[in-house]
Amino acid sequence: MTKTEILACFDDCAARRAMPMLDAPGFRLAAARLHAYRAPGRWAVIIETLGCCDWEVGHAAIDNCLHVLGNCLDRPPGATPDDYLYPTADGDEGPTFNDRGWVRRTARTVRVRGRVVPLPDQSPLRDAAGQPVAYGRRWRADDLLRWLTERRRDELLATEEELRARLPPGLLKLLSLDAWQHPDLGSGEKPSRSATLRQLAAALASGEPAHVQGSQALNMPWFGLRRGAVCD
Repeated sequence: MTKTEILACFDDCAARRAMPMLDAPGFRLAAARLHAYRAPGRWAVIIETLGCCDWEVGHAAIDNCLHVLGNCLDRPPGATPDDYLYPTADGDEGPTFNDRGWVRRTARTVRVRGRVVPLPDQSPLRDAAGQPVAYGRRWRADDLLRWLTERRRDELLATEEELRARLPPGLLKLLSLDAWQHPDLGSGEKPSRSATLRQLAAALASGEPAHVQGSQALNMPWFGLRRGAVCD
């Protein structure tokens, strides 16, 4: 298991669309996290992509997809339907969203992993003049998820148990990253060209996480959430 072999696997996974495209059309990314595992001669990586899908409505639009890569998997690389986690649900007072996908005026709570989270009395969105947008009128699933991610990021992302359920036994956790230089797959950039993924391949091959220099990581600067409204 060498750095070169691991990078070749990364490139192959990208060519097979098993590696996530963080700016995929129709998907509004809110957060990403990368986990690396290894044992002698074996390695695995899971990349979480938390965001909203434009072709779904309400809580069904909010998912965290786990993309699994590695040389020791007992499953195909990439993501299967079972790798989609849905961390949010309606609060106590009924449906969070109306049938058009807008947050209801009557919604005052939402559930994150079963835990009730109060929603603000006033919309967290602002118009061009900096004034609050009327509560519930222009707050869609991606706006809600962005607001929740700023406050409940770790709860929205996967637990270690959920990650381990997708891996063979005997692998040790090497590291987790919340920021890294992800390849721009939509433009044809190969993972082997990413500085962070090259460092990650070296760390997986050697078992030394110090190979990955966090200070050089970039938090995927070329993607963005929907523009126009910002959280306070």
